[in-house]
Amino acid sequence: MRLSGAAASLAFFMAASALPISMFNSKRDYPPVISPKVFVINMFEYEAKPWLKAMDFPNNVTTPGLSPLYPDIYCNEEFSVCEMTTGEGEINASGSMTALGLSPMFNLTQTYFLISGIGGGEPQFTTMGSVTFAKYAVQVALQYQVSYQEFITTNKNWTSGYWGYGVSDPWTYPANVYGTEVFELNESLRDRAVELAETVDLDNGTDQNAVNRLLYDQDAARALPAVVKCDVLTSDNYFTGNVLGDYFSAYASMMTNGTAQYCSTAQEDNASLEALTRLSQAGLVDFARVVVMRTISDFTRPPPSRANDTVAWFNDPQSGGASAAFANLPIAGMPFVEDVLNNWDTIYLTGETYAPKNYIGDLFATLGGEPNFGKTSFEVA
Repeated sequence: MRLSGAAASLAFFMAASALPISMFNSKRDYPPVISPKVFVINMFEYEAKPWLKAMDFPNNVTTPGLSPLYPDIYCNEEFSVCEMTTGEGEINASGSMTALGLSPMFNLTQTYFLISGIGGGEPQFTTMGSVTFAKYAVQVALQYQVSYQEFITTNKNWTSGYWGYGVSDPWTYPANVYGTEVFELNESLRDRAVELAETVDLDNGTDQNAVNRLLYDQDAARALPAVVKCDVLTSDNYFTGNVLGDYFSAYASMMTNGTAQYCSTAQEDNASLEALTRLSQAGLVDFARVVVMRTISDFTRPPPSRANDTVAWFNDPQSGGASAAFANLPIAGMPFVEDVLNNWDTIYLTGETYAPKNYIGDLFATLGGEPNFGKTSFEVA
């Protein structure tokens, strides 16, 4: 969906401009309505800290409806860039994003959103500290589930205890869905963000990270951090290991008709994208202006030497690379932010230069167009 100044959204913001922000936060004199060019979205404190350190955000706007832990939105001096922390998990993310989008304090109709968080990484495609930019976000936990002990004797060919709604095995596309299972993002804008991120030197992490990378067989895992085009999975369940990794990788491929290449994990992205889809449908944001970036803090699978000891490996803090992942959030994301600011009038204002050439949106084609994934119809759940 491309925004064209819908009358409804204009009326909304004309009415909103009558509500001074000072009624919510009286520390400074703010514009009647804040219209950021870029909004950086983090999910928890340690993702936000590198951004707050990298940029000067003197303005803090207390905004009703945000997470009780993170009630303030931070903006730079010109209010051209703002940062929000949603709180962790799908419920917090959807609640905070919806509250932001419906706030009369902000006009987000032309804003670019950079979802900037850390996640686990598949060693086939990433290493600790790598930076991933997604075209697809797939929600993997909306399925039936049974414990290992209760399927291994009756369904011996199953590789996990998950299977889709309305079907009877793990290899059949779900008969009914909730609509949040798959989102496709603007590939042109994603590619521009990747192109910009590839111009910077990434933080390579610690000496221990270097040692841990060499425990893996895959070239990507053993290499230094890089910028990667690949796709993200969302699950409130923090899964790890080869069994679930293999299953969810196959599930993501099935849900996108073989198109998605899963490489990173998240707990919030599909929730944030659902909120942005609804807001875009209402003319309050532009879904074509959303970028999802995840830096890799840890591997999703143990190295071969620890394959029979996954729990202990996962619980060992020496196995991760969080410091590089946090550091690389602004390192890799800042070039996109600066590009938007520096080329606002000539490139980004209209959105035409990096307008999507692919389908964007959800399974239900809420924003129009025809998705190249999903089915023509679904049963009612």
